Amino acid sequence: MPNYDAAMTQACTDLQRRILVDAAYRSAILTDPRDLHRSLFAEFTPLGYPEYAGTYRGTAGTSLAHRRMGAAQIVSPQKSFSFEKPERVAAALDFLLSEVRRELVPARSAAPFVQLLTLTHLFCWFGKIHPFLDGNGHVQRALFAAAATELAIPLGTRFAIHPRPFDSLLAWPLEMFTRAAPEQRERFLAMVAEYLSSWLAGPFDLPASGIAP
Repeated sequence: MPNYDAAMTQACTDLQRRILVDAAYRSAILTDPRDLHRSLFAEFTPLGYPEYAGTYRGTAGTSLAHRRMGAAQIVSPQKSFSFEKPERVAAALDFLLSEVRRELVPARSAAPFVQLLTLTHLFCWFGKIHPFLDGNGHVQRALFAAAATELAIPLGTRFAIHPRPFDSLLAWPLEMFTRAAPEQRERFLAMVAEYLSSWLAGPFDLPASGIAP
């Protein structure tokens, strides 16, 4: 849509400010991000498809009930990989967010790298689940900002919810995490963590702070 970029830039600027000051709102979006997604994308849904904003893939009785999603591989563009199956999306995301909220409590007094792993766990698994038809990256970054703020870690000046503050340097390990067998995920999680540390300030302004000790 012609006004998409300008409208989204303003909406995400306002969103980031709210995340920084409103603890109740942070808790709400870390519990259920559907209202957040709806608030960002409702005005951009195609005519006749209001469920594209604020509805998970796999939601019964909607056009998203059986909607599978995937993406072209970066290394082999002729091949694709898949995100979570639609029938598993809601349960997988509820479990992820409940785990993250539980982890935030001990992480508040943990070492910075342990805090970074908590944020990276949220970021990677949200991307793997890919609960919405579109706009997952915006919600993913909003949840990252909310969780970082809950841990009292300031966001770096490089971070933004919109426009997207990353490229294939991050997209590649995210894809590999999504495709990896369980025993292979840890090394890709560490790669993502190293990149995400550049979005954080405070203790992460120090050299090598995003690298595992």
